[in-house]
Parts: sequence; structure tokens; C-alpha cells
Amino acid sequence: MPALHVNDELLDQYALGTLPEERVAGVEEHLLVCEACQSRLDASDEFAMLFRAASVQPDARPQRSWRAFWNHRAANWTVASAAMLAILLLVAGPFREPQMAPATVLMQSLRGPDAPAQVAAGRPALLVFDLVPSPGVNEYEARIVNPVGVEILAAKVSSKDGRLAVLVERLPPGSYWVRVFRSDNREPIAEYGLRAK
Repeated sequence: MPALHVNDELLDQYALGTLPEERVAGVEEHLLVCEACQSRLDASDEFAMLFRAASVQPDARPQRSWRAFWNHRAANWTVASAAMLAILLLVAGPFREPQMAPATVLMQSLRGPDAPAQVAAGRPALLVFDLVPSPGVNEYEARIVNPVGVEILAAKVSSKDGRLAVLVERLPPGSYWVRVFRSDNREPIAEYGLRAK
């Protein structure tokens, strides 16, 4: 007799990481063999990702135009000042920040409401994943995407102290997903939450 499908409430709790501990094993065991429930879980995860993305969208209310506060003469002065600053930067050269050692951040693959790893925005960071390289697999890749799936960075992953790691030069403030792939596979082997503040 075929096993019953996981009901929607349990599947949503599993996707959000709020399913009681004693029920997790049974749901995961069913998900391993049931393609229908796997598809429903993917849809639930996609909805959660879109909901998270919508929650960080800027306010859509109209705002006053700054141009209403400037007269024509002030605008000309602003353009002239910007041109002088650009010439000064070209002549003097760009300001260079001193090289900083990257902060090491341990990335753990977690489901549910657990807080994502955090890095300082605009600073280098070495992301060390809770993954051990598989025997016979030499190349891995990490892709960092924003909450709606737009790729921000793709980089080769190296091995550091027996774990996979990737150096990120700088990220703008925001929330991201970090996905790790084997070079011979298009499906991610792990996904991590990351926040740059």
C-alpha cells in the first residue's frame, strides 16, 4: 500500500523549520521517495523566497522630487562641482584603502528561522562551509545570489583545513543566498543564508 502524502500544514512547517523534532525524520523519509511531495516542498520554498524578497522591497509610495527644491543656477553649480571633483580624482588618483585581512565566517547549512551568518558589508570575508570535499571531486563553485535569485558573485571554491572555502572581496549591505555546486553538476549541494551589514 503506498504511503500517504505529507499534508500541506506539515510540509509548510518543515519548509519553515518549525516542524516538531519527532516528526522531521518521518517527513524527510517520505520526501526521499515521493516526487509529488518534493515538488510541493519546492513550491513552498519558492513562495517563502518570494515572500522574503517582497518584505525587503523599498517603499512604493511617491516621493517628492529633489529637483523641486533646486533652481536652475544651483543645478549648474552642482554639475560644475561634480566635474571639478572628477578631474581632481583623475589627476590625484583614486583613494586607496589599506589591504585588510578577510574575516573568517563559518557557514552552516540550516533550515528554518535560524539566523544567517553575517559579514561586514564592503569588507573581505573568507566563507568556510561545513562541507568536506568529496573524494575524486576537485572543483567546486560558489554562487552568491540576492533574495530574488539574481547572481551577485560566482567564484571557485578552494579547500582550507579540510573544508571548502571561498574568498569574497566585498558585498553591499543586504541578504543573500550562498549556493555551493560541484563543477560537474548544475544542482547545488548546499545552500546558506548570509547577511551583509
